[in-house]
Amino acid sequence: MNDILALVLAGGRSDAMGVLTSRRSMAAVPFGGLFRVIDFPLTNLVASGIQRVGILSQYRPASLMDHVGIGRHWDFNGRDRELTFLPPFEGSKELDWYRGTADAVFQNLHIIRRHKPRDVLVVSGDHVYCMDYGPLIDRHRRSRADVTMAFKRMDVGRPARFGVGVLGDGGRVTQYVEKPADPPSDLASMTVYVFRTEVLVEAVTRNASVGTTHHLYNEVIPSVVDGGRVFGHVFRGGWEYLRPLTAWHDAHMRLLSGKGIGVPMDLVRTNAESGGYGDAPPALFEASADVSRSLIAPGCRVAGRVKRSVLFPWVTVEEGAVVEDSVILNRAVIRPGSRVIRSVLDKDVLVGEGALLCGEDDLVSLGKGALVGDGSILKAGTVLGPGESTAMGAVLKGGAR
Repeated sequence: MNDILALVLAGGRSDAMGVLTSRRSMAAVPFGGLFRVIDFPLTNLVASGIQRVGILSQYRPASLMDHVGIGRHWDFNGRDRELTFLPPFEGSKELDWYRGTADAVFQNLHIIRRHKPRDVLVVSGDHVYCMDYGPLIDRHRRSRADVTMAFKRMDVGRPARFGVGVLGDGGRVTQYVEKPADPPSDLASMTVYVFRTEVLVEAVTRNASVGTTHHLYNEVIPSVVDGGRVFGHVFRGGWEYLRPLTAWHDAHMRLLSGKGIGVPMDLVRTNAESGGYGDAPPALFEASADVSRSLIAPGCRVAGRVKRSVLFPWVTVEEGAVVEDSVILNRAVIRPGSRVIRSVLDKDVLVGEGALLCGEDDLVSLGKGALVGDGSILKAGTVLGPGESTAMGAVLKGGAR
């Protein structure tokens, strides 16, 4: 499909993700034991036959760029295939930071003009789902739409956590409201849009002059709905909106259930080298290990008890330690006698002997490289930022840093 250009929105910061996005963008957040969130839209794009991709990145992009590289692991490098990072660059102003998603597109109109696509597919790099974009693009072209949007029927909340649309005859979008207090339907926007190129160029150019938030979802899309031909495409597969941190944790817990999350994880491509498990041995379970309903990645060594938890590569759970209802990222170490209950641990965390992390009522979350001293107690809601530590025997209540 060489007459379409895809732009992946991967530059945003999500404060709702707490310690997981203090040093990485939302698109670079790990998910599912082996992957990062960006893996899912990139897999969708290559599986849909889309050959030219630009990634709009801004907030702390280093880990994302290291992971994606030139797209080799998704088969995006070749004579007819191209993946390019599009960070902010110095322009007429001292530094032209992206003011929002619409502004990010506006500042890269030269890329669109260079490729001369018939249509531009804009997708979020923040969501977990598997989707063939082909039917969406086909519907867009058959209906001669200015924009075609993907929606998912779900409990949108009240007030809504998503943009919400209303579909009329023939699937035309008759109303679109961003995060309304009183949602008019159960159709949540997936932040997947197909634009006619000239419509997108005109809309973001106008928004650059008159916009306030400079975002596609709450300024550009509503303006096109009001004055153009916008159609909806209802997606029936699994879709995970991973914010806030509790939603990310809950998605992992559903992965461990019999029903799963409706996303075929075995089809997802990733960069195993950046994940640190390209050459990892199989997980090792010592004689003292007790593991049930858990996902254990390569390189892990388990000698303690693990229940309903996800362990990313190279995690160590020593004898006498207990991990329950938790998600533990790469190279974390859980020392003997410690208990980690309903917690999220970023990479390289060390939990000392006899420590208790008890997130039963509210998650305990630890940033990259955090150190929990021996015998410490971290009560529900406790947050330790990257590199922070506790003294031996410390007792921390929710919200401590």
